[in-house]
Amino acid sequence: MNPRTLLGVCFILLSLCLSMVSFAQTQQAGEPDILKRLELIEKGQSDVVRTELPTLMTNFQNHPGVLYLQGVLTTDGNEATKIYQSIVDNFPRSEWADDALFKLYQYYYSIGLYKTADQKLEQLKRDYPYSTYATNQKVAEETKTPAPIETPTPVSRPGKGAKSTIVYTVQAGTFSVLQNAEELRSRFEKEGYVSHIFTIVNNGKKFHKVWVGEFGKQDEARRFSAQIKKKFHLDTIVVPR
Repeated sequence: MNPRTLLGVCFILLSLCLSMVSFAQTQQAGEPDILKRLELIEKGQSDVVRTELPTLMTNFQNHPGVLYLQGVLTTDGNEATKIYQSIVDNFPRSEWADDALFKLYQYYYSIGLYKTADQKLEQLKRDYPYSTYATNQKVAEETKTPAPIETPTPVSRPGKGAKSTIVYTVQAGTFSVLQNAEELRSRFEKEGYVSHIFTIVNNGKKFHKVWVGEFGKQDEARRFSAQIKKKFHLDTIVVPR
């Protein structure tokens, strides 16, 4: 083969290789694996994702999925709501907009701002009618009035295969003193119930919420809420996680 022709072929092949590498890097840079990191958080490995977050925020500036991760990892409730609201306002067509709006609903409901929470829920149904959050058992429409039916047994949490999985739990108390929350959790655990403490920060103050039971269906959580209320003489509400 003519040396000049061979040189031309080599140049073309090199250009193709560089283009493929550039395309792969672009694809990788444009699509951070948010679901994988959410699964790590779900498994209790938040510190791993928190370590990665600064690099993600540098490499993927203004990426709604990365902003959503930041919101999930933010322990101050007010700051987290600002992040979620920015996703809803600035990236309304993003796949993470309905997730962020649902997080806003959860937060406002958890601190007792039911009117604001209902407004967020209505916005979710209106703007994202096909979202799982909007269609799954008419989320939260019945959570304020638990019905005293038969007493069920808590079920284990279903696998979170997709980001839209909703799990319901029963909130049995909110305390400003962590020790009080731990004592209530211990009471539940002695009775064989799965219980967790969920801490939020509101206006610089920490509040420790005691959650008991995990359910895939809202009606099961409602029945269990009635059981806990009767057995432990506590005011309980069903909340989505």
